[in-house]
Amino acid sequence: ISPTPFSLGASIDYLFMVIIGGAESLWGAPLGALLVTVLRDQFNDWIPRLTGRAGDFEALVFGLVVIVLLQRAPGGLLPLLRRALARHRPAAVEAAGTDDTIAPPDDDDGNRPEPGAELLSLEGVTHYFGGLAANQNVSFTVRAAEIVALIGPNGAGKTTLFNIVSGVLTPTRGSVRLFGQPAAHLPARRIARMGVARTFQHVKLLPGRSVLENVALGAHQAGRAGFLRAMLRLDRAEEARLLKEARAQAERAGLGAVLDKPAGDLPLGQQRIVEIARALCLRPRLLLLDEPAAGLRLPEKTRLAALLRQVRADGIGVLLVEHDMDFVMRLADRVVVMDFGQKIAEGAPEAVQRDPAVLEAY
Repeated sequence: ISPTPFSLGASIDYLFMVIIGGAESLWGAPLGALLVTVLRDQFNDWIPRLTGRAGDFEALVFGLVVIVLLQRAPGGLLPLLRRALARHRPAAVEAAGTDDTIAPPDDDDGNRPEPGAELLSLEGVTHYFGGLAANQNVSFTVRAAEIVALIGPNGAGKTTLFNIVSGVLTPTRGSVRLFGQPAAHLPARRIARMGVARTFQHVKLLPGRSVLENVALGAHQAGRAGFLRAMLRLDRAEEARLLKEARAQAERAGLGAVLDKPAGDLPLGQQRIVEIARALCLRPRLLLLDEPAAGLRLPEKTRLAALLRQVRADGIGVLLVEHDMDFVMRLADRVVVMDFGQKIAEGAPEAVQRDPAVLEAY
């Protein structure tokens, strides 16, 4: 095998091809290879004609073109083309998605649990990290059409409890029941399919992808196309339905004006709303929100509270961790208070605010 195609100069060319086309997609490299090859041939033909002399001017011009491209489109040309096409896509997506919106996972008839039905039950949940008891004998329930707030000082064990409910961690002791079924040892993907969605204390998005694509990640849990169909692009009709669902949930959350922007370009408050829209796209029966109001301004918190009230009216149960007590007390139906891994109080917001143990913890 000749080493010539893998020389330093050729390697730089290959790097340019990927940078120019865009590394976000497999199609970026072929696009970049086409442009580099065509542009180099054109420069070789036209620059000597324009300057009237031979020389390696094409390298200089090509280098300047690459510098300008890196300044104006650091992600490459393919993402630019996709965003330009996305601006003209909404009508086409609406037309393609003529079927009914997708049903929630494992709930094909679209029925929600009756208000008051038990969605989540924790009994004596305990979890140790080595010798540290992050949760100790925690018990409470969450019911349909109810917002339960889980509050407590930093380090109280709230996020650990979220990770146990969502299948990220397995409790050391105790039982977790979801929708009447044992769930303490189920993997996170199974729990998501049952109809449990969550957001994260630290935002977890794909920053280079658009808001619409990030929201659509939740809808893909309800997709049926396998790997082979997706690879051969035989899933276009399903993809249109999923994008229609994602668009509806994003607009419901007030993200309609930023659907085509990269999620990483949004302020933190809007990124949190993107996470909530993504979670709602799974059509959950139980929604876990880890500090959803953190970083939001007052008008954004007001809109978030209105959205969560609508979610509750739809029959979805909500368990949220939050440090903004005004937000919690105005929104929650019931409050569970933790301190040093233990539950120290539970009840209506007004009663919890007067509880001596809660006052001492805060």
